[in-house]
Amino acid sequence: MTAVRPWSTVAFRAMGSPCRIVAPTWELAQHGQGLVLELERTWSRFDPSSEVCELNDHAGRLTIVSPVTYELVALAEHARRATGGAFNPLMLDHLVDLGYDRTWESMQHDGAPLPPARVASDHPIELYPEISAVRLPSDAHFDPGGIGKGMAADMVAAALLGAGAEAVQIELGGDVRVAGPSWSGGPWKVQLDDRDHGCACPATISLAGGGVATSTVLRRRWRRGDLDVHHLIDPTTGRSAATDLDSVTVVGPTLWWAEVVAKVALMRGSTSGRELLEDLGMPGVLVGRDAAHRYEVVSSGSVAA
Repeated sequence: MTAVRPWSTVAFRAMGSPCRIVAPTWELAQHGQGLVLELERTWSRFDPSSEVCELNDHAGRLTIVSPVTYELVALAEHARRATGGAFNPLMLDHLVDLGYDRTWESMQHDGAPLPPARVASDHPIELYPEISAVRLPSDAHFDPGGIGKGMAADMVAAALLGAGAEAVQIELGGDVRVAGPSWSGGPWKVQLDDRDHGCACPATISLAGGGVATSTVLRRRWRRGDLDVHHLIDPTTGRSAATDLDSVTVVGPTLWWAEVVAKVALMRGSTSGRELLEDLGMPGVLVGRDAAHRYEVVSSGSVAA
């Protein structure tokens, strides 16, 4: 997804994705980049020195973490409960079983057969806000995934506004967080990237502020044994989710929540996914595999196809 490019722009890579921050000054944009990179170092599951790796190493034991990591884990546990377990942040072992045990840039075909499917842990993450501590279940490990990316954008947007930016635009891996009045004076405009479908007229989303998140099964795909797999794991099966949708884009007041809802809606499929967005009152676009009925728009007052 892309939006208008005014003022000062910093482009970089973080969290395994291309990123961009647009702010009123070069200094603010660079400050935002530094914050994203700092959060990546704190939350990366591929860096043995990160807090998330330390937390996973201590699964089953009480672990004191920084306030930002505590907030991330607490929001992830809240999302698990709010979705009845459809979103589960404790699926890291399932991803590793599928072969996603290294950075995306290092991924390659793995001819080894899949191990037996694991049952997703239904134990809660214990939270101790008084001492900024958490306890993961002893039988599971935490994956920041999309919710980490969304929360990072939300935090950086708030930090830049607090540092004096009247408006900011943050793009992390194709997801967009905007805050403050748009550069044009009207609503923010975010255009969906539909190169995967070869669409000449992709949808455009209008919003006053908040986040636009896309979850897709098209991009992060690889081979494991003789199967095509992807990174979206269904907690009920422990395998890559089977869905009749290619992607779901959702607009939310925060990017972390839009990330969660987009992921759950995509796993539910076209009918239940649409019902979820309608029940939550969240605008979005469902992209199906049927080229004749590609787009399905929910709350069309905020989305133009």
